Amino acid sequence: MAEYLSPGVYIEEIDAGPRPIAGVSTSTAGMAGVTVRGPYTGKPKLVTNFLEFQNTFGGFLPEPDALIRDTWANDPKEGGRWWLFPLAVKGFFDNGGQRLYVKRVASRQATPASGVLGHGLVSPVARDAAKGATRLELGHLIGFSGVGQQIQLFRGDDQQVIHTAAVAAYDATAHRVELDAGLTAEVRAGRGDYVQIGARSAEETLEFTAVSPGSWGGAVQVRIQPMASAALPVLPDPQEGALFVTQLAADAAADSETVEVAAVAGLDPDDLPPDVWVQIGTGRFKVQVGQPADGKVTLTLPSGAAHEAWRRGLVVRRVRRGNTSAGPTLRVGGASRLYEGAVVQLDDGTHLTIRTVVAIAADLVTFDADVPGTLFETDRLHLVEAQVDARFADPSGAVVTESHPNLRLTGDAPANLVTTLAGRSQLVRAVALGALSTDPAKFPVPAVGSWLTLADGDDAYGGLSVADFVGEDGGSGKRTGIAALEDIDEVAVCAVPGVWSGTVESALVTHCELLRDRFAILDPQDGLDIEGVQAFREPFDTKYAALYHPWLVTRDPSTNRDVEVPPSGHMAGIYARVDVERGVHKAPANAVIRGIRLTDGIAQDITKRHQDLLNPKGINALRFFPGMGHRVWGARTLSSDSSWKYINVRRLFLYLEESIDEGTQWVVFEPNDEALWALVRQTVTNFLTTVWRSGALAGTTPDEAFFVACDRTTMTEDDLAGGRLICVIGVAPVFPAEFVIFRIQQKTRETQLA
Repeated sequence: MAEYLSPGVYIEEIDAGPRPIAGVSTSTAGMAGVTVRGPYTGKPKLVTNFLEFQNTFGGFLPEPDALIRDTWANDPKEGGRWWLFPLAVKGFFDNGGQRLYVKRVASRQATPASGVLGHGLVSPVARDAAKGATRLELGHLIGFSGVGQQIQLFRGDDQQVIHTAAVAAYDATAHRVELDAGLTAEVRAGRGDYVQIGARSAEETLEFTAVSPGSWGGAVQVRIQPMASAALPVLPDPQEGALFVTQLAADAAADSETVEVAAVAGLDPDDLPPDVWVQIGTGRFKVQVGQPADGKVTLTLPSGAAHEAWRRGLVVRRVRRGNTSAGPTLRVGGASRLYEGAVVQLDDGTHLTIRTVVAIAADLVTFDADVPGTLFETDRLHLVEAQVDARFADPSGAVVTESHPNLRLTGDAPANLVTTLAGRSQLVRAVALGALSTDPAKFPVPAVGSWLTLADGDDAYGGLSVADFVGEDGGSGKRTGIAALEDIDEVAVCAVPGVWSGTVESALVTHCELLRDRFAILDPQDGLDIEGVQAFREPFDTKYAALYHPWLVTRDPSTNRDVEVPPSGHMAGIYARVDVERGVHKAPANAVIRGIRLTDGIAQDITKRHQDLLNPKGINALRFFPGMGHRVWGARTLSSDSSWKYINVRRLFLYLEESIDEGTQWVVFEPNDEALWALVRQTVTNFLTTVWRSGALAGTTPDEAFFVACDRTTMTEDDLAGGRLICVIGVAPVFPAEFVIFRIQQKTRETQLA
């Protein structure tokens, strides 16, 4: 009850009446089958078109080896042609399906492709360079030591040495080096050319594994390289004093040892430390500062300093040192970007130095060793982290690429390489091995080149069994095979296309009967005659499944030839199409079958005489009619109970039950009295009235179409004491016009006159 304790205006929200029930979706399908690749663990994945299926699970499967193929295809009881699964998925979308949850099935003996990295220092060429060029753009300069360092250039295709040279100059930010000698051959980035410093080691640092089992992983390549994830400015030592900026007061000849600058505040030798450095043009010089005179100050450069001629007005700027005495500390702008254990590269313009962060206090950073005394406030500190690139070339020619920057090789931070790939990569996983180090000179690299190609993945189709399709129930998110479809409540139609194994199809039927919110589409063995398909149907008696015969003929885009495919995928698409266009109450029959060959699109010709034998058994025929095309010509379940003879009736009740179940959850724990019963009656009545108006229920009035009872007549005192609210609902479904009969009588002229 609301409390009113002080005078004022109170606004309250009250329920306006019964809560509406929203009808659940009936067009979402779920399938389990063998795919080229894709997630094997976890919940089934949603795909909304065939391109998305190809991107996630790969393209079409080739026929397995003859022995494996014949073992499965020639087994009438526990066999199947599971390699046709992608074609069945294509048939689903060709026929109007929009949402499909796919659970990949793989042999328990299947293994993922993998590869191990050693360590060394490699940087890929980032841009082509012509023969004779001295400038080279690389992927990074992390781990380089600077001017004078010897490097080797290798061809990426045959790993042959192209050129050996020394670094004459570099730009760490632009990843560019100037060589002391022109290239003796052209360098090409697209060929995979790279720079290597020193020798590689076979000590194992990282193991990369394809994200799921199968031979597909042999087309996965991985590259890991260091990257500068942040460039932070070095701050001046507080003892360096004030900054000054002035300009040349007169022209200066090339290589002159003195220059005159305008006197400005802060440019007084009495206020400056003994060592003063300035930036003039592109050069940095240590100078002696003279006393100001006549508004000018003379700066004396070191003896022998080389420079170009300078013009009056050129800016002269003091650059302050980052540290005035040797030690392991340095003030850094944006130091909060760093962390303990972070590896950094210090750049003073001629030397690159690696250090590890030990402690951070505001902008004061302590390293594991003394920092160079040649660092100035214009220099940069680069935070060294890792970037993993992975690529996969699909047999169809499509290339999947992904990049994961700003990773840490060690530690348990969220940005840890192993953790990040486990959560984000669609291609690979990683495991750290014993020789993994944060030293950029010992960065993980393959034995040759800069890309690691994974190997030794095995589909193990010879070990694939019906148990892999049935799956295991390891709990939510850990189920496999058919059992995994339980994780997706939205699934309303399910199938295992191409597998006619009695064990598998019985498991699929049991799955639907236990959950009571979905319907199964079964496939018979291919090539069965009328007697054969009748015998195949005999073991089943369920109102939760339907069987279609015969198989269909479609074009396999991967081989450009016609193949026979199971009908369940196409039929699931037709179910979805009819549900969207007409409603679940409309029988999924007399509908055109799409995505098959225009002529002879059905593997066997079914005549009316044949169907006279099949229809009473609940075997739905797929037939060709001149002028009407290939059509579904049956709408029966596999139930012996005539009340559940028709597919649309069974699925209509599944729709009603699931919708009412989800739409009345608010009732739980409400006071179980007449007021609640009235709300429940009105809620269900409103929903069923909407269903009736859509044409799903028989009758010219709502009273003829359904009734809803929830009162003392449906519950006893024992029910109330036990916390049970019982609502009794009756509906009159619309049955399909399966037999359309016109009785025609011949009338004579005399009869008409009489």
